[in-house]
Amino acid sequence: MKKSIKKLLKTKIAKYIFWWWIAAIIDLLALYIFVDIFNVSYILWAIFAFIISFMFWFLFQKYITFSNKDKKHLSQWLLFFLFQLVWLWVNILLLYIFVDKFWFYYIYVAIFNKFIIFIWNFFANNYLNFK
Repeated sequence: MKKSIKKLLKTKIAKYIFWWWIAAIIDLLALYIFVDIFNVSYILWAIFAFIISFMFWFLFQKYITFSNKDKKHLSQWLLFFLFQLVWLWVNILLLYIFVDKFWFYYIYVAIFNKFIIFIWNFFANNYLNFK
């Protein structure tokens, strides 16, 4: 039993789930602080968070989550950037639609968006970028 749990914890998906959710909690907490305390727009925060986290996530996903030793750093970086850029615009669009047009609380929309990006990121990077 212990061996199978240790084996599971070493899998890509387990590493991805664990570290991704830690990052998601940090992002959501920062979103709340910047929007509710410092009055920063949630759209501006989405862009700011993207800029801050992009390089960290590339390195983290390449070397830790997917254990990718491939030397095609630039092409992988560009593909990763493209995936993240697509996600950034989807995230901003969903935030705008659900918060500004349907008056959902921005934290709920951000949590919903985290589930979408969780799935998008794992499959896009696992099957297309860091395969």
